[in-house]
Amino acid sequence: MKIGLAGLPMSGKTSIFNMATRAQAQTRDYLVQSDEINNGVVKVPDDRIDYLASIYKPKKVTYATVEFTDIPGISSEDNKSASKTLGNIRICEAIMLVVRLFESNTVPHIHNKIDPAADLDEISLEFIFSDLEMVINKIERLQKEMKSVKKSEQIKELELMETLKKNLEDNKFISALDLNEEQLHSLKGYRFLTQKPLLLVGNCSDEQFKNEKDEKVISFKNACTERGWTPILISAATEMEISSLSPEEEAVFLEEFGITESGRNRLISEAYRLLNYISFLTYGPDEVRAWPIQAGTKAQRAAGKIHSDIERGFIRAEVIPFVAFKEKGSVANVKAAGLARLEGKEYLMSDGDMVEFRFNV
Repeated sequence: MKIGLAGLPMSGKTSIFNMATRAQAQTRDYLVQSDEINNGVVKVPDDRIDYLASIYKPKKVTYATVEFTDIPGISSEDNKSASKTLGNIRICEAIMLVVRLFESNTVPHIHNKIDPAADLDEISLEFIFSDLEMVINKIERLQKEMKSVKKSEQIKELELMETLKKNLEDNKFISALDLNEEQLHSLKGYRFLTQKPLLLVGNCSDEQFKNEKDEKVISFKNACTERGWTPILISAATEMEISSLSPEEEAVFLEEFGITESGRNRLISEAYRLLNYISFLTYGPDEVRAWPIQAGTKAQRAAGKIHSDIERGFIRAEVIPFVAFKEKGSVANVKAAGLARLEGKEYLMSDGDMVEFRFNV
C-alpha cells in the first residue's frame, strides 16, 4: 500500500513525511531541488491490536502498515522534471496532496504568496494535462488501428476514452465520473493521476489549526469542497516535535494539552481509510495480528492473505466481532452468548472481525 506525498515545492511535504514515518529526511531547498525520493513504512495505529495484545501477551504483535513515499515537488517551470515527478506519483496507489497554508519569513513560497486555492488549481491542472495527454494519444492509436478493422472491444474503449477526454477538458477529475465495473477494470493499467484516491492535507500553523475562520483555512477548505475532496489540517512543525518523543512522552504531552489523538496517528489512519482498507484480526499466544484487506473482500479470499493453502482448502470461518469480545471478555463468553458465527466463503469481511479459519488441504 504505497501513498505518494505530492505538492508544490516548499509546501512542507518532507516535514509531513518525517512526521508520519518518524524519519529524518533532509528537507529540500527549492533552489536546489533533487530527484531523491524518500520512502518509509509505518504501522497503522489500532487500539484493538493493543487490547488483544494486553489479553493474550503474545510472542509477536503485528500491525497493518502503510508505505509513504515523499516525491520532489511538482514544478510547472521545468517540464522534464515535472514529467518525471508525475511519473513517480503515477506508480503510487493513492496520493496525499500537501498544500501550504502557513506564512513564514524563512521559508518562501515559490510564488511569493500563500494562496491555497491557486496552488490546488495549479496542481490539479498538472494532473489533468498529464492524463489528457495519455488519453489523446490512446484515442489517436485506436483511430489508426480501426481504419483497417473495427472490433467491438476497440469501439467500447474509444467511446470510454472520448468520455474521459471530455471530462478532463471540462477541468474535472476522472474520479468524478460514474463508471461501471467493466469500464473501471479496463482503466486499471493506465494509472491515471486524476482517478487515484486523494487525501488533501493543509499544512498550517498552530494558530491556523485552532482558528477555523482563518482566511487561508477557509480558502483551502472551500477549494476542496468544490471538487468533493475531504480536507485534513496538520501543523507539521509542531507534529514533528511530538513525533520525536517516545510513546510515553507523547502520551503525557497529548494529555497535558487535551489532545485526543496526534496528527501523526490521524494522518496514518486517514491514509489507510483512503485506500479503502479494513483489518481482520487473528489472535492467540503466538501472535496478535491485523491483516489488511480491501473493503468488500470475501472470507475465502481473506484467508489467502494468511496462506494460499488456507484459501484453497477453505471450509468455514469462525467470526467474532471485536466489540463482542471486548464486551464479554473472552472467546468462551462470546460463544456462550451466541455471538460467534460460522461463515462460508461468500461472507463479506467486516472491519474488526476476529477470525479463525477452518480448512483442509
